[in-house]
Amino acid sequence: MLVCVPGLHPKSVLCVPLPHPRTPAPRRCSAHFPQLSAAAPPASRTRLAARRSIHGTITASMSRRSSSPSVLVADIGGTNARFQVWQLDDVLRPSRLVLEKFLPTKDYPTFDDALSAFLADPALAGHAPQSAAFACAGPVARGACTMTNLGWTIDEAEVAARHGLRATVLNDFEAVGYGVPVLPESALLTLHHAPVQDRAPKAVLGPGTGLGEAQLFWDEAVGNYRVCASEGSHATFAPRGWKQRALQAAVQAERGHCSVERVGCGDGLRRIYDFLGSDEPSQYPGRDLGAKLDPAAISAAALDGSDPRAAEALDIFLSIVGAEAGHMALRGLTTGGVYICGGIFPKVLDRVRAGGVAEAFLWRDSRFHDKVLKHIPLFVVLEEKVGLLGTREQAIRLLHQQAEDVSIAT
Repeated sequence: MLVCVPGLHPKSVLCVPLPHPRTPAPRRCSAHFPQLSAAAPPASRTRLAARRSIHGTITASMSRRSSSPSVLVADIGGTNARFQVWQLDDVLRPSRLVLEKFLPTKDYPTFDDALSAFLADPALAGHAPQSAAFACAGPVARGACTMTNLGWTIDEAEVAARHGLRATVLNDFEAVGYGVPVLPESALLTLHHAPVQDRAPKAVLGPGTGLGEAQLFWDEAVGNYRVCASEGSHATFAPRGWKQRALQAAVQAERGHCSVERVGCGDGLRRIYDFLGSDEPSQYPGRDLGAKLDPAAISAAALDGSDPRAAEALDIFLSIVGAEAGHMALRGLTTGGVYICGGIFPKVLDRVRAGGVAEAFLWRDSRFHDKVLKHIPLFVVLEEKVGLLGTREQAIRLLHQQAEDVSIAT
């Protein structure tokens, strides 16, 4: 049997011999929760042999195009497009950042203009990338993302046609999900200790401008995690206690619906702060309850102790995010861990460590605390570039991908 992989040069095909595959044994799981997410059986020897053979062939092919294999990654936002090219070692792991540039999006009419300008940099001589991945702040459909505010369209097929690059386009929070499994321990703050089960489901959420959510499930076919995007943060907020119920009623009166995101993102923190000023004015004597603060100012006032209302607003906000982390853990039985990303939590670690997030996550009043939640670890991600890490991982996967573009001839 032969496995034929499209080569990196147009119209080329690389073929390697592959033993006949064996049918894998069926997976079983116990009825008891601690065993629900036990590690999946390792890939068969046949699959591993094929991977090694294909890997060696691809690496040899790439070495003919440049001094060493390289990948292109980009994080494309509304203001800047951040491009990087990474050199890989002989086992296709990142070894050196060759070039990084921030290009203002306003200076380029189209995405291709920006990409072409970056690829023309003399620093890339001898480091022509063999694959690319682009994370975009917008929805992705059929391999393309249209960023209406910019007038840009980032399309996998266009990149391949114009630049000869195999490419993938992913949503920016999907990229965060792919970055989580490769984070070092130093990039994580543990809020609840429990064993991280190998290959078990993981959940990722990220309060920021909005509240991103995604789940990760192990894919035996590719030997890695696959990120499943979610719009779970638009589900109805489930309040705990009378004050959160009053908050929900206030938001519902204002907006018609109170989703988790409306009280669990940066703007949600501001909304909670404003609610406390209108709902309990007697609690804050001598304070200017009409003051309008942005989320950063609220966080700063909470941390330095200058505004009790800000401190309470931040604690309620953290509790809401912690509760939503617990909900995601229950939905996915995520014994691989729940990971809170985004730029807010690392800036308020003193309040995060105070325990409100973990308490809301564990929900000790629930009968599922002992059955499920106490077995699931909870982390805060401290690495701000986790999305770029995930984008890079996707670019690397393209170099030795089998599932999507392998044809088998017998």
